Amino acid sequence: MSGRISSGPTEAVTRVGLIDPTPTRAGWNLSERTQVRIEVPVDGYDAEPWNGVTDYCLYEATGEVIAVVEAKRTFRNPTEGEDQLRHYLDKIAKRQSLGPVDRAIALTN
Repeated sequence: MSGRISSGPTEAVTRVGLIDPTPTRAGWNLSERTQVRIEVPVDGYDAEPWNGVTDYCLYEATGEVIAVVEAKRTFRNPTEGEDQLRHYLDKIAKRQSLGPVDRAIALTN
């Protein structure tokens, strides 16, 4: 035994196994880029202290963002994800007619 602590599933495994099923059950087509995009850069966002990339954006037919999903590992403070998401939503709301109405944070090991 190496004594190394497992960091848990990769982001890709988490997406496929834990996050993707939820919007899919709600009727979103994850392979349709007019509905869902993954790792979307937030225009006008300074990459500090976060990378300025949302994990998921869900779009209405007009092309406006209606929901943003940010995933964080459970060992991280959930308020960090909430703060990051709030900053992203503020930036997104400034460039469209109304702000995204939904937000979610997925926590996993």
